[in-house]
Amino acid sequence: MKNKHLKQEINRLLTSVMQTFGKDSREYRDAEYYFDVLETVYHYNYSDGLDLLDELKNLLCKLSDRIPELSSNMFTQCYPNISEMIKCLEEWLSD
Repeated sequence: MKNKHLKQEINRLLTSVMQTFGKDSREYRDAEYYFDVLETVYHYNYSDGLDLLDELKNLLCKLSDRIPELSSNMFTQCYPNISEMIKCLEEWLSD
């Protein structure tokens, strides 16, 4: 990630939200979730071409050793919507 202070600022902002609403509040959980997703997108977008989709597919492949339904021959049957999303992203994100 190019901005080395981003994580600190996000943590500071989340601390403020936590102090105001509480750690178990919907506001805190939503803010934490949104910042986590956006930080991940930012990180992968600006770090020498790492592709989030490829990372997801690699992770699923690794997990398939312990979770049989994640193997390539069962994944589409067990998770048809996720499989369709990955196919669409492969088309949309290809150069």
